[in-house]
Amino acid sequence: MSTSSHPPNRFSLAYASFMVRRPGVVLLVILALLAASVWGASKLTINSNQLDLISQELPEVKEVKRIIDMVGGSGYLMLALRGSDEPTLKRVADDLAAQIQADKENVRFLTYKLPVEFVQENMVLFVKTEDLAEGKRRIMAYMKDQLRRSNPFYIELKKTEPVKLELQDLIDKYSSVGKKSIRDDYYISQDRKMMMMLIKPMWDTNELGKSKAYVEKLTQDLAEYSKTNAAGVKLVEDYDLMGDAKTVAYGFTGSYKTAVDDSYAIEESLGPVAVIAFLAILAITIAFFRKWAPTVIVVSGMVIGTLITMGFTYATVGELNMITSILGGILMGFGIDFGIHFIFRTRLELGAGKPYDVAIRDAIINAGRPALVSAVVTAGSFMVLMVSDFRGFSQFGFLAGCGTLILGFTLFAWSPALLALAGRINPTLPQRLIGVMQPPAATNASGKEVRFPRPRLLLGVSTVIVVLVCAAAVPWNSSDPAPGQKLSFFERIQRGVGFNYNTRALIPEGQPSVRLQDEISARFQISSDPIAVYTKTLEEAKQVYEELTGHPEKYKSIDQVVSIYTFVPPPEIAKANRKILDEWEEELKEIDVAALPPEMQEKAALFKKMLSAQPFDVHGVPDIYANQFRHLPTTKPENHGYLTFIYPSVDLWDGKLMLQFADETSIIKTADGKEFRAAGAAQLYARLARIVLADGKLTVLLVSLWILVMHFADFRSVPLALASVIPLTVGLAMMLGFMSLFDLRLNFMNIIILPILLGFGVSHGLYLLHRFLEGTSPVVALRSVGAAVASSTLTAVAGFAALLAAKHNGLKSMGLVATIGLFTTLVVSFTVLAAVMQLLHDQRVRKSGKPPSDLASPGATDSETKAA
Repeated sequence: MSTSSHPPNRFSLAYASFMVRRPGVVLLVILALLAASVWGASKLTINSNQLDLISQELPEVKEVKRIIDMVGGSGYLMLALRGSDEPTLKRVADDLAAQIQADKENVRFLTYKLPVEFVQENMVLFVKTEDLAEGKRRIMAYMKDQLRRSNPFYIELKKTEPVKLELQDLIDKYSSVGKKSIRDDYYISQDRKMMMMLIKPMWDTNELGKSKAYVEKLTQDLAEYSKTNAAGVKLVEDYDLMGDAKTVAYGFTGSYKTAVDDSYAIEESLGPVAVIAFLAILAITIAFFRKWAPTVIVVSGMVIGTLITMGFTYATVGELNMITSILGGILMGFGIDFGIHFIFRTRLELGAGKPYDVAIRDAIINAGRPALVSAVVTAGSFMVLMVSDFRGFSQFGFLAGCGTLILGFTLFAWSPALLALAGRINPTLPQRLIGVMQPPAATNASGKEVRFPRPRLLLGVSTVIVVLVCAAAVPWNSSDPAPGQKLSFFERIQRGVGFNYNTRALIPEGQPSVRLQDEISARFQISSDPIAVYTKTLEEAKQVYEELTGHPEKYKSIDQVVSIYTFVPPPEIAKANRKILDEWEEELKEIDVAALPPEMQEKAALFKKMLSAQPFDVHGVPDIYANQFRHLPTTKPENHGYLTFIYPSVDLWDGKLMLQFADETSIIKTADGKEFRAAGAAQLYARLARIVLADGKLTVLLVSLWILVMHFADFRSVPLALASVIPLTVGLAMMLGFMSLFDLRLNFMNIIILPILLGFGVSHGLYLLHRFLEGTSPVVALRSVGAAVASSTLTAVAGFAALLAAKHNGLKSMGLVATIGLFTTLVVSFTVLAAVMQLLHDQRVRKSGKPPSDLASPGATDSETKAA
């Protein structure tokens, strides 16, 4: 009878026997699959449209699509020009505008200046009536004083100071509409050193590939202009330089550019990361095997399995996205685990003196069961992500889950088939290729069983350390620190591991487009991109505008609202102001303009126009202003209407503030009870952030239940099932504790690591417990498969640790969290689980009534016993 608690079933015997008897057929099938997969993988493309990754039925997505159809979306590609010479800035902007607008294939429209004459002439209808009256009083006092002093017969008996015309406070108050200055047609900063050009491409911000290609083309066009412009002005892409009369520095930002920079920072990191991961995995495998042949076998199998997975991806999904593009590196780190365990087990079986074919067959059977359970549990843990509403995660879960199974079967077919084929050539060749491992002795020189000394003490000490580390992850103090408050070490760990909502922590440090965006916010006092609210009629647009501007207490995160009604004077104010203007015109009839000083006469024409301003409604707004808020001629009939733009007052890089802004503006209810939805990048990112947070909690719960159910199904014992999950549960808890101790926090990217770590962590307990259940002592079990567990964990660590070389901080955080989690699960396996196994073994010995020397030795699992 076999001493294993799980005798091999017919399927495992048949599978193992087929691998040994028909290695050539197996290899040919794998190579055929590889050829087809390489062809499919070569056709894989990366879909960079992030909008496709979110459910198309979400209201946020539908509204964004409507805005895209109407005006191409709510964001811009911003081209900022910087220089100390204002005329040069304006001349260059005019030249570039003509060049950019001529590109009808890529550019929908360009905004870089807006005539302000209409607004200047009618501004008197917008100002508060009391301010207009005060302005009238000051101007009339000044004019009368000037007339009096210019009179040649004016005699001043007592010297008085001339009346000064001080209007700066009123001018500053009404010098802009929204944040656009009415002093200048151009979009130029108050210090006259930066010019903004707002480009609306023919696609929306989510089509990253097109945006990237256009920025590259525009950069080439600017380089050509720099060489050929008649004024000899040199253009330089620089995010710090201040230009002059002969040099203009430029840079790109806006939602189009920041989205491209963030996503392609991830993509550009993947190549170096994959190379580093591959080399590290290769080095670790060689170090543990100490031979080239087994390394070549498992690494080649890993590469083949990964390529077959890529072919499977093409056959099922058809393309990669910005999330699934990291699939290959993760699968390599996880997948090689199966080959390592097979080779180590084969060396052990060969070390027991078995012929090569029996050793290969028994290795498949003995290592195959925990490998199969591990593959199924890990694959299921990945596939749990399919519940996500975010298609990036759901597709990743599906492909990573299927890829885990593919790699498991590939390595448990490729590796044994190669060794079996080598054995056919020469029966001693497999042993020479991979080496042998003598089964660890169950007893020492004196005949006593080798055991972990004082397992209860080891378990107690380990438990105390684990509890202390895990306690650091618990938020004992839930209060938020005061802004700018620097917490001490003990104050910090009282708040637990925490979650970092600031998405600036995820992007590459010093990202030029983000720095430029901050500079624009400071110079123009405006956020880079607005969100938009669609209304079908002008009346609805008016209701939305009045709701948003009339209730600042409800919309605390809104900085400004820009609508077609921004250019329409409030009827009550316009009527009251017109009355003052009529009175003013009557008073001015008594003044001879020709008698005024020359500098005042020059402004008289504009002044007269301002005095003649008449109230007007929305239909009096010139098209050059109104067209900013109307649909384009190409818009579908069902999307005809008007847009109201909302600019945030908060930093949208801060996730909490972004969620607040999205909550305040997602549904706008007007006075008559109608509801309107805002649409834009902020709304989409807020929805995605909530999906990620909810999915992080749900997937951890589902993965935990899945693991427990599968482990119970495998062991048919609650104590053994619980013992097998000790490494992953305790290891994960310790990971969170160490994160708190080292001031590391979870974020929107690394939170997805938690279910992945749970899925991979099952292998530690599975391999150790299955070897232990073959009848060996814990020490023998650990010495038999401990090296395989350690090496497979370190290869996974190498895969994730390679992410630390990425430029993208989000990827770095994923790599760091995964590395800590994998190390803690490994340490727990060799301490806490080892002590638990020793206690279980002692209990098993006591129940058997036999001394340790009577228990089956590691070599008892020979072919005859297995066949029984």
